[in-house]
Amino acid sequence: MYGASQSLIFTLADGSLVGYNFLQKTSFEFSPDLFDILACVNNTPEEEAYIHTDVGCLEEFGVIVRCGSHAEKLDEDYASRWKWGLPAALFHFSVQGNSFASSVETEEKQIVATAISPSPPLFDTNDCYPQQFSLPKVNLHSGPLDLMARRRTVRQYTGRALAIEELSDILFSGMGITSFTKNCVCDLPLSMTPSGGARNPYEAYVFARNVDGLESGTYHYSATEHSLGRLAGLPADPLGALAGNQDWVDDAACLIVLCAHFERTMWKYDDPNAYRVVLIEAGHIGQNMMLAGTSHKQTVCATAALTHDLLYKTLNIQDRITIAPIYAFAVGEPKVDAHVKD
Repeated sequence: MYGASQSLIFTLADGSLVGYNFLQKTSFEFSPDLFDILACVNNTPEEEAYIHTDVGCLEEFGVIVRCGSHAEKLDEDYASRWKWGLPAALFHFSVQGNSFASSVETEEKQIVATAISPSPPLFDTNDCYPQQFSLPKVNLHSGPLDLMARRRTVRQYTGRALAIEELSDILFSGMGITSFTKNCVCDLPLSMTPSGGARNPYEAYVFARNVDGLESGTYHYSATEHSLGRLAGLPADPLGALAGNQDWVDDAACLIVLCAHFERTMWKYDDPNAYRVVLIEAGHIGQNMMLAGTSHKQTVCATAALTHDLLYKTLNIQDRITIAPIYAFAVGEPKVDAHVKD
């Protein structure tokens, strides 16, 4: 017995009808007859027998799901729990589990693109405006601007261990709870970064490879307790395997991964714009972590290239509908003569 998948979209591309299942990430071309077939799928053997097509092929491409299968459970979880509609869902599920180009491949692609057309400008000037006003000169060597100006992404490390005090500051700067406020229904945690509705959608996990005072392993950071809970040892693969197989991550002292719990924000906000807000929050958290690392002369290198399946497995995250790894930070002491990435 089968049912039509609830995670299908249909579109017209290059003159062909194309279907896409964004939970299973399968795409296929089809004829208009498919809509007649889907209208006959009603979980009864008689109607399935009426479908003059290869049911196995329809199941393979995620057009229909077999009753009792993992695909059906995933479909039902999505339909019952995802509250932000189709556009947000299409992006959210489609970006998970993708492969990433290596740095060499990325550079080669840029060289080819430059031969076709130059890069668009990376900033705009005020030359087009008739009135221009110069602002007071900025002193980069005083106050918080000094710290901000020294923040750089360096993807080569000296190999020195990260002190646990340094890790403590980095985690607290981005995630630590400083106080609570109250609204009409509950207490809300406050941190040093803004959070939409104070819904606090992120949890942090630490893959500690070389941290003084901390046994190597995988840890959950509790923001309210400012403590680490040990989940397991380190994965057998290098740290870079967790971050899109980027080998520059391998030698970091630790890797911090932010996982979004979208249901926390979804509970309050029905508007899918809240999905965008959750993603923005990861940037706020990351910037604080980077600045805290800079204050300790560490580099905190951000990456959104994540190996989702491996992270789900390693962190034992069962919910793949409203929980997702979003952002990661490789931490370590930078080599002085290393190339600055950004």
